[in-house]
Amino acid sequence: HQLILSSLVISPAATAQVATQVEQLIITASRTPQPLATTLAATSVISREEIEAAGAVTLAELLQRKAGLEIRATGGAGQPAGIFIRGASSQHTLVLVDGLRLGSATTGSPAFENIPLDVIERIEVVKGPLSGLYGADAIGGVIQIFTRNLDRSRLQASVGFGSDSAFAVNTGFTAVENKTAVTLNAGYRQVRPRSATNSDSPSFIFNPDRDPYKNTNVSFNLSHTLWQGETISFKAWQSRGVVHFDNGPRDDARNRQTLSGIGVSSENQIMNGWTSRINIGRTTDDIKIFSSFSGRFKTEQNQAVWINEFKTPRGSSTAGAEWREESVSSTTNYDRKKRTTSSLFAGYLERFGDAGEQQLDFSLRRDEESQFGRRNTGSVAYGMQLLPALLVYARAGRAFRAPSFNDLYFPGFSNPALKPERSEQAEVGTRWTSALMRASLVRFDHRIDDLIAPDFISFIPVNIRRARIKGWELTGDTLLAGFSLKASLTSQRPLDTDTGRQLRSRAKVFGSLAVERSVGQWTVGSDVVASGRRYDSATEAASSRMSGYALLNARLAYRVNKLVSVEINGQNLTDRRYELARGYNTPKRSVFLNLKLVGF
Repeated sequence: HQLILSSLVISPAATAQVATQVEQLIITASRTPQPLATTLAATSVISREEIEAAGAVTLAELLQRKAGLEIRATGGAGQPAGIFIRGASSQHTLVLVDGLRLGSATTGSPAFENIPLDVIERIEVVKGPLSGLYGADAIGGVIQIFTRNLDRSRLQASVGFGSDSAFAVNTGFTAVENKTAVTLNAGYRQVRPRSATNSDSPSFIFNPDRDPYKNTNVSFNLSHTLWQGETISFKAWQSRGVVHFDNGPRDDARNRQTLSGIGVSSENQIMNGWTSRINIGRTTDDIKIFSSFSGRFKTEQNQAVWINEFKTPRGSSTAGAEWREESVSSTTNYDRKKRTTSSLFAGYLERFGDAGEQQLDFSLRRDEESQFGRRNTGSVAYGMQLLPALLVYARAGRAFRAPSFNDLYFPGFSNPALKPERSEQAEVGTRWTSALMRASLVRFDHRIDDLIAPDFISFIPVNIRRARIKGWELTGDTLLAGFSLKASLTSQRPLDTDTGRQLRSRAKVFGSLAVERSVGQWTVGSDVVASGRRYDSATEAASSRMSGYALLNARLAYRVNKLVSVEINGQNLTDRRYELARGYNTPKRSVFLNLKLVGF
């Protein structure tokens, strides 16, 4: 977490700031509010302050720098991007926005490239199998995004300019009156990066022209607390991105993708110790392709979830039900265009021992799907507080991923007999949490069976592959001599078990290091993101080898007064040439100047 100090001596106020941060509540790890320091899982929280300090980056780049994830991108801003949590792919990652699932039922992946940072208040990332709480797709972990919202009145605006004709503007306000709060935020961004492809890409794709990107977004949150204590909330957001992409030298191809979500929720304390939460809504992923191969793929997910939390003397238990309907409308003629899932789940979190130094956490879930029948998943974790600041824990769980509509029904290249992918994962970890430092070390072992991959002869997807990813994760943040330091390092063996080869686009070693300090009205910070060698193929072909890289980024901010601040962010300052996918360009050195106005 980004922490700011104003002197070499750590003041009591700064110490209190760190302590407050350590006690931050998170929701994703157990579907109920829980102190970050006591979660028996590898969990990261990215605050709005960190998002703003990162500058003009994409969501995937932010997750790489702040949450210790790997990324793969086929070009610059707006081009398709994916993330890897502990070697698991984007299709193995569940993305939630305000508690609602977001993603494409046709590709099976969320569109990270079109989720703008402007609409985000904070992000929670939980690594490891969470199907016992969330069902399908939570093999690698869960990324939950919370849209902009505040508990105090505020007016804000920003405007920025940068390299590659980048321009961004954002404005919004929060108004709080008695028991009612409303937040409205709107943003626009445009950039003209260089060509997404280069001469290493196939000739029928490569086009040397620039591939501009534009994004328009808006979010709206309204909440009101009734006389009996029930809180009703309405949330809506939309992001529309238009990007040009390379589809050959004579094709000015472009995509227009609209992501949106709308939901109504209720939280009420039924009686002492019993809290009920209901969330009903819909998310949409609608992409239109304008090229020599035009088409449209639209996914709508209607969702409803009911969660009940029951407090116990030393913990809590949860029980809930969930329903989801996925529907596809497309210019492609799929044999089936709809599927539904009904689920029941339960969780239990209890502390025991003379001083509550031991903790047990488990979850169970049963999904009944219209395509694949019933699936049972779950996880269990045990932790012990050896010292007031030292926690050790062990965790294991099972998860699964349902095949996408493309896997099952895409004409000529699908297999309706596919089975869901299965995963088993175990980890042991230790965490040190004190007023001035948080550090963790985790050993994980992840097995994935029935991996879906195309047959090399027919190109029809089949369940033939297995993978195993073993490794270590080390993370930490601290205050040292007036500086805020944050670091992460992952060492892993991401292997295709059947061939013994390295999984595509996964590195064996990657990490990041960030440092920041404030002196008076000035704040200066820098970070380095590094990754080892990868292969952009399943065979470790020499032609697909991508060298390791290290990127240097920096930030300088000046607070003119309580209302106005100016900052400049530099990305890839050494202008390092690197690859995230063979045949695709990555961002060069860039600078972005931003002016912010905040009023209370």
